[in-house]
Amino acid sequence: MPHDRFYIDAPLKGEVLLGGEEFHHLSRVMRKKEGDVVELLNGKNTLALATLSSISKREASLIVTQSEDKKPLLPPLKLIQAIPKLSHLELILQKGTELGASHFYLYPSSLSEKKELSANQKRRLHLILIGAMKQCGRLDLPILEWGFPSLEGKVFFGDLSLDAPSLSEVASLPATFIVGPEKGFTKEETAELHTKARGVRINPYTLRAETAAIAGLAILAQS
Repeated sequence: MPHDRFYIDAPLKGEVLLGGEEFHHLSRVMRKKEGDVVELLNGKNTLALATLSSISKREASLIVTQSEDKKPLLPPLKLIQAIPKLSHLELILQKGTELGASHFYLYPSSLSEKKELSANQKRRLHLILIGAMKQCGRLDLPILEWGFPSLEGKVFFGDLSLDAPSLSEVASLPATFIVGPEKGFTKEETAELHTKARGVRINPYTLRAETAAIAGLAILAQS
């Protein structure tokens, strides 16, 4: 993980102000001082060098000295995830970001134990995405949206049918992958998915929801 890299949701040019969790990390954890040079990223494929010009109790002022744009290393890779337990969801978002997922869509399926998340829980998920982006060296912050989106292009879903093809045999990017909750899809949901997506098996064994999501993304990212 780049220790001197900090996230700010702002254009990376001129003077920028860093606050919140990232400011705490810069000032209290990394103990940066005036004159130190750090890296900034805004989750929009831009990496910048900036000099810390001043620091107060709640924010730091930095002057951007240079920046560059880099394209993502993978084509679009989307995960549509029926909401699982929060701890499982956090793992899916963290590892999915490290594996290159560009979009996450969360929705309440019929068998989801959780149907919605609080504002604080959603904020925590956003921070997990930022941390994972920084950890793996990405410059693009995955998009997190709520609700089942319209489907287009190549779409796969985890299917337990014995005659379903292996994802590794048919995978290619860009693609969308759909995963159910811990209790799986209902028969009605599976039938509906068959009209919109291609059912695939990820592994000979039945996987947990979080394992299926991570394994599926890993297979697609290597296709």
